[in-house]
Amino acid sequence: MAQPVIGREREMAVLRDALRDVADGGSAFVVDGEAGIGKSSLVAEAIASANASDVRTITTTGTLAESAEPYAALHMLLYPLRGGIADLPGPQRRALDVAFGVVNGVQPSPLLAGLAALTLLSDAAAERPLLVVVEDLHWIDAPSEWALRMMARRVGEDPVVMVMTTRNTDLTESPGLRRLHLAPLDDSAAGALLDRVPGSPRGQARRDLVLRAEGNPLALYELGRSASADGARERPVVGRVEQEFAARYAELDQSVRLAILAVALSGGSSAEEAARVAARAIGRFPAPTWTEQASASSLLEWVAPRAIRFRHPLVQSAVLTTAPASARTAVLRSLVLEHEDDPARTIWWRAELAAGPDDPLADEIAALGGERTAMSDPFAASQAYERAAELTSDVARRVERRIVAAELAGLSGRISDASILVQRARDEAPDRLLAARAAWVAETLPTGRTGLAVGDLGPALHAVSEMQAAGGVEHATAALLYLAAIAWDHTAEANPGDPMLVVIDALALPDDDPRAILLAARTEPVARGDRVLELALAAAPAASEEDSAWLLGYALNLVGEIDTARVLLDRALASMRARGELRTFPQALMGTSMTTYLAGDVARARVLAEQAASLGGDLGDAGFSAAARCALAWFDAIEGAEPDVERIAGGTAAGAQVLRSSAMRATLLGAAGAAFLVSGRATDALERLRCLFDADHDAFNPSFAVMTSHDYVDAALESGNRADAEQRLADLEQLHARWHAPMVRTAIDYARLALAPDDELEAAWATLQHERWAMPYLRARALLRLGGRLRRAGRNDTARAVLHAALDGFEAMPAPAWADRARGAIRATGERLPASGRRSVELLTPQELRVCELAARGMSNRAIGEHLFVSPRTVGAHLYAAFQKLGISTRQQLPTVLATTNALPTAPSAALPSPPPVDPSAEPSVGD
Repeated sequence: MAQPVIGREREMAVLRDALRDVADGGSAFVVDGEAGIGKSSLVAEAIASANASDVRTITTTGTLAESAEPYAALHMLLYPLRGGIADLPGPQRRALDVAFGVVNGVQPSPLLAGLAALTLLSDAAAERPLLVVVEDLHWIDAPSEWALRMMARRVGEDPVVMVMTTRNTDLTESPGLRRLHLAPLDDSAAGALLDRVPGSPRGQARRDLVLRAEGNPLALYELGRSASADGARERPVVGRVEQEFAARYAELDQSVRLAILAVALSGGSSAEEAARVAARAIGRFPAPTWTEQASASSLLEWVAPRAIRFRHPLVQSAVLTTAPASARTAVLRSLVLEHEDDPARTIWWRAELAAGPDDPLADEIAALGGERTAMSDPFAASQAYERAAELTSDVARRVERRIVAAELAGLSGRISDASILVQRARDEAPDRLLAARAAWVAETLPTGRTGLAVGDLGPALHAVSEMQAAGGVEHATAALLYLAAIAWDHTAEANPGDPMLVVIDALALPDDDPRAILLAARTEPVARGDRVLELALAAAPAASEEDSAWLLGYALNLVGEIDTARVLLDRALASMRARGELRTFPQALMGTSMTTYLAGDVARARVLAEQAASLGGDLGDAGFSAAARCALAWFDAIEGAEPDVERIAGGTAAGAQVLRSSAMRATLLGAAGAAFLVSGRATDALERLRCLFDADHDAFNPSFAVMTSHDYVDAALESGNRADAEQRLADLEQLHARWHAPMVRTAIDYARLALAPDDELEAAWATLQHERWAMPYLRARALLRLGGRLRRAGRNDTARAVLHAALDGFEAMPAPAWADRARGAIRATGERLPASGRRSVELLTPQELRVCELAARGMSNRAIGEHLFVSPRTVGAHLYAAFQKLGISTRQQLPTVLATTNALPTAPSAALPSPPPVDPSAEPSVGD
């Protein structure tokens, strides 16, 4: 049925405008509304508009039958572009080859597959603009949906328009995705639609029909062409349309009904196959004209050249709802026989037919769950383990599978199902270990009713202790490591480690085990900090594997070491990025972001936090997204922007809960203090920052107090509270007696320099100009304060040298607001500086600067896109904008320009994989 788009003029105008302007940049839309509301009609009109505008269209559609087949929808979408897969970067090419069954291998994560698909789209769109249509997103297989949503958020710089349709109307706004909600038609539009339906009623009958249809276009069309205008008015409008389809289905011959049911259950049977299945079920074939009968009843339609499909998804649901259980069973058995040589296809049909325990089938389904878990598809994996549990006869294995199913269901957002599964596992657990594991999963589910939800680690730790006592040391260790990774945003305590100590000690892990080192860093960063430093630094040279690099790097990050922590975290991050790892990667981005900031590369630190926030959106994790926005607020504060708590929370309960954790409260207070200091409100800054070192305040957080001590000291001195600055120095020195972390040492050096007598300023400069501080940002701030004091003491020549050193440091990060302060201080010495102030590199956004740095290293646009999770064209757009700001025209000029402005990072180069040799002449401009 080709329905005209009536009553959708506004939505169609939006899509036409997007297609008209596609050459100037891409856009993505989610069209949502109930079944029959006109989503497909709107898409058909958009495709017609694209064809008229010479915009190429590629499409995919979700189906019930393929909703559990990983990457089925993505494969259908990209099949017309398959010729370009060979030109993708190696990891991306292999990801799609494995996902689409071209070669064997472990299925890629949706992150890697989505990035590969994005590059493929970008390449194709460079030749001809694209309209990408994804229908019935609610039935798309989970890996494809994840990849498609990721792509949609990143096509802004490509000539691509993405339009996705879904029945899910419970949508939240997402950056990069514009929502077009289709509401019911008004009476005028409903009447206009009925005017085009042959045989539609008139007068009072029409008014009754419009009332019954409730503005649903499909209901208006189907009920309008039906001879019966009566029906159960109490049913929802979608139910009425289904009822109409069900009535037409029931009027057909039994053999025809069974053939249609075969199409509904298989999701992809040909007419010939459906007829054979019906014949197996009833002993006779349907009439040769059965497809014409189904088509005449508006149930099926032909798709060139020889395929059949349902006219509307509601037809399929009507058939599945109406068919009696006996018919369904007969058709399922026939389908199993029809495809007996393809057990992978029949596995779910056999699972439905199983009436009791079937251990071989349960093992087969559990193996399928393992495959789905390996490819980051927790939704399909949880369903597989759940059904496998139901078919398992041994109680221990059944409970084990239910626990796994519950954990995966929680990861996929099926929280209610997960709660039911884990409660059944707890009720049936035959031993202490399984009971403890079930209790652990129950505690980690985001139900809002657990101890973790209110910052209480007790129940989770009790479950871990029970696992350990029952002999499940590996399970207990894995649980503790997970708890260590999330404790920073799940507890109200500044140091959540104390309750963990007894449990950790009971594990009796070797001291030099990277897992033990991380747990020690998490539980007692001060008391065990020196020992963690010793053990982690000793193990670091051999930490070539991702897991050990992550554990040791994170441990060093927690105890205030910077240089080695950054190398290890960058190493782990590169490996996770290459694999498209999803579970730990976002947390690793956050940890590496903060370490990178402490190492003085503010631009890259911000880019990492932005990537974390973007992935949080991709994952649908509102709490983690809020935490990432909190980190970005820290970087904004360096430029004087006060944190906007409501915006950071994102309007979600999960976001608000995360912001109540100790680490997030400390981050927000530290950011507010930094912003107030930049804007000259030293008293307000001191008030915010004082809380972080006050053990009686609910924002008490020693680690963040150390990290913000330079702002505290400045705020105290600038507000006339020198005694507060002196007390902070004394507190830091007392802390350093127990905790010899580079971060603490640097904070002490800053405070001592700020409080140094005037007669020691020259000597301080003589020492400082040859020293390397662990935190370059603090060194630049110290130089700025020292230079200002020298100027006020009348020693302008020395002051200029000191202030220029500070300016160089701020420009290298960059920290523009503080660089402006340094320039103002230099001018106060009598030296003239250009009125424009900032050097050109400071005009770059963090992402533009990061792209330029990678391009200066010889990386192509494709390689940069792969590294930053954006399309090659987006990289080209960033380079184009950067070239305009830098006043250059070729990539070959980048190393000189960036080196001249000290923009290239001086930290260890392990942050990046070594790029392949590139001939500079091959890339003379911003493109590849």
